[in-house]
Parts: sequence; structure tokens; C-alpha cells
Amino acid sequence: MSHSEPRYHRALVWFRRDLRIADNPALTRALRESAEILPLFIFDTNILSALPHRDPRVRFLADAVGGLAASLKNAGAQLLILEGDPVEILPGLLRKHRIEALYHARAYSAYGTQRDDAVARICSEQGVDVHSMDDSLLVPPAAMGPRKVFTPFFRAWQQIDKTAPAPAPTRIPGMPVTAKPGAHLIDRHAQRTGLPWQADGWKQLLRTFDPCRYAETRNQPGIAGTSRMSPYLRFGLLSIRQLYRHVISTESPSCHAGTFISELAWRDFWYHIMHHFPETRTFEFQAKRRGLAWRYDAARFAAWQEGKTGYPIVDAGMRQLRQEGWMHGRVRMIVASFLTKDLLMDWRMGERHFADLLLDYDESVNIGNWQWSASVGADPKPLRIFSPILQSQRFDPECTYIKRHVPELRNESPARIHDPLKYRLAYCEPIVDHREMQRRARLMYLNAAGH
Repeated sequence: MSHSEPRYHRALVWFRRDLRIADNPALTRALRESAEILPLFIFDTNILSALPHRDPRVRFLADAVGGLAASLKNAGAQLLILEGDPVEILPGLLRKHRIEALYHARAYSAYGTQRDDAVARICSEQGVDVHSMDDSLLVPPAAMGPRKVFTPFFRAWQQIDKTAPAPAPTRIPGMPVTAKPGAHLIDRHAQRTGLPWQADGWKQLLRTFDPCRYAETRNQPGIAGTSRMSPYLRFGLLSIRQLYRHVISTESPSCHAGTFISELAWRDFWYHIMHHFPETRTFEFQAKRRGLAWRYDAARFAAWQEGKTGYPIVDAGMRQLRQEGWMHGRVRMIVASFLTKDLLMDWRMGERHFADLLLDYDESVNIGNWQWSASVGADPKPLRIFSPILQSQRFDPECTYIKRHVPELRNESPARIHDPLKYRLAYCEPIVDHREMQRRARLMYLNAAGH
């Protein structure tokens, strides 16, 4: 074989959570090694069937797949779009198109790894090479040993070179496909009720986001002080490397983006924790916290879900989640603390509720953050119990955020809104007394630790 001759005649590039052609490691390598490429996306019914009925997030996914199809078409390739169980679809597809190699991004979720293991066995039986490419993280787990605490993790993470993003290919030698391209599947899913997010919205957000001011604005939910990139990273509409490169390109003596970069490292950290300690999908990372006597009260849990706890900052966050499929990061910590330390309910219930509604839901990150907020996870800190009153006063002093999502309070003064235990608010009574529940939470955690 000559140096210029491709390794494979026909390759399949399977898009999943990497819905872009720019800086796509699976596509980039396939182009380097293959003469012809068949791009594929599968609406995975194993995932779709587990979603809540009429889940509006599917419309965002459909729009994103449509954008990917358009990008591929502009480069000369047709995206084959199918629906079903990938393990059932792929054997026949590989044979029909005489595929010699399969390229895809590495999966880290429980379902994704099990699915990919099954697909790898199928490929092995058919003599198809599989190339699983690192894509989701700036530093994959294989690049460094396990760390249980963020600070030493971050120090090691900073020392590892980050791969530069690859440009979008101008031409893709797509295989001729006789099957219907699958536009009808996009159209069918795109008819669902949607969320206030556009699949290409990351471009405008990236232009307006100021990482230099992130350290001072990130905790203020009433302003546009965060990047709001998490949904786009979750579906791979831009890569983590593209975002990282954009941020570091803004740094100068007068602009320090270190706080935002550390947040990208936190995202990697939770993936590493899940990779090295997979039992934390179900169990608390801290063994001493596995005996917590969680309580369950259906009425209180429903009040938390619906944003009717009587604590305005909590209720604003829960209503934003339902309305937008997203919640400000600071407020996520507040509502998680309230569920686990004011209502004394199992963090897994909150994690599952977030999984049902978050557009940016990411198993590793969501579980890691919920365990951290419940004081049962990695990077342990002394028991932290967020006061919804103090958090409200400090981070939404004028109640801009609260009034946006709890309009019943638009005519109330900030002083009254911040302290529902002192002032009676018209919209609902506090379902618990934070001061009393704080005392009970401390006792519950002490008892679990065996003190």
C-alpha cells in the first residue's frame, strides 16, 4: 500500500453527542484514513423511550441533527438518519454498505458504554475495525491518574497540554446512499413543543460572553453573567476544545479567565470521578455518608418540584428549570441544598428530577454536583447548609431573578422577598422553617458519620 493510499475504502462515522463537523475527532480521523465516508445519526429509541412524555428537549436534538445534516451536505456528504436500537440497526447497515471501519466519539455514560461494548462485539464478528475517539473532555481519564479532591486534580490537569481544535473539513467524500436520508424523522421530532434555546444559539452567546468578568458575574442569576454553553457542549454543537481555545485567546494582563477555565476543569473532574469510581452512579462517594436517614414527604417534594416551597430564590430556580430546561449554576446549588438539607430528602430524587428536565443533562456532571451539594460526594468540604435567605440577599439583592420567575412577587419589596420567615408573602407559605431544619440536618449527618 502506498503512503497516500487510504487505510479503508469505506468507513462509517456515527454521530451521537458530537453534532458538528468542525473539530470532530471521529470525523477528522475517518477522513484521514478512509476513501469514502457514510455519516450516520440514529434517533436511539432506548434513550427516547426513557424520556418523559412529549419531552421538549427532543425538538432541540432534532434541530441540531438538521444543522449537522446541512453542514455535511455543504461539504458533499449525506447524513443517513435512522431511528431504532443501534445494536439492532448496525449489523445490517455494516453488511449492506460493506463498511470496514466504524468511528465514533467515546461514551462515558452507563448506557453509552454498554451500547458501545455491544456494538464493538458486532463489529469484531464482522471484521470491522472500531475507533473510539476522545472528544468530550479536555483531559481524558487515561491521561492522568485518579484524584479524589479537585485542587490536586486541577494542578495536574493544568500541566497537561490541551489538543488544539481542528478546522471543519471543506470536502467530505460521502458514500452514495439510496435510502431515504431521514428528513422525515427530523420533521416529526421537530414538531414537538420546544424550549427557548436555538441549536445554533451558541455562536451569538460566544460572541457576547465575557470570560474576563466571569469571576465577578457568575454568581448573579439576575444578569447574563455565565456562558450558557452547557447545552451546546452536552450535544456537541461546539467542542470543549473550541470553547477552551476561545477563552484562553481572550487572556491578557488585564483579563484573567482562570475562574472560567477552572469550571471547565470541574466538568472534567466529575467525568474522571465517574470513570474511576463507577459505583457513584448509585452510591454516595463518601462511604460514611451511605447511612443517611433520608426522609420522604410526597407533598413537600411536589412543592419543591413545582416551585412552591415559600422560599422565593428556591422557587425561582425550580420554575426556571421547568420553563427553560436550564437553571443558573448558583441557583442549582441552592435548590439542591434545600432539598437535601431543608427537606432532608435523598439527593437521588433531585438528580432524577434534573435528569427529566435539564437540556444540558450530563450524567457524570449532574450526579457529581448533586453529591457535592448533598455533602456526600468527592472533594468533601465541611458540612455546608445554604441558607436560602442569605443566598437570596447576597446574589439577587434587588430580586431581579426572583421577580422574573415568580411574578406573583413583582410588587413586593426585596427586603420582604428575601426573608419569608419574617414577612408573610402572598404567593405561598414556607413549607419548612429553615432554622429548625438546619439543626435537624446537622444531627442527621452527625448520626450517619457515627459520632
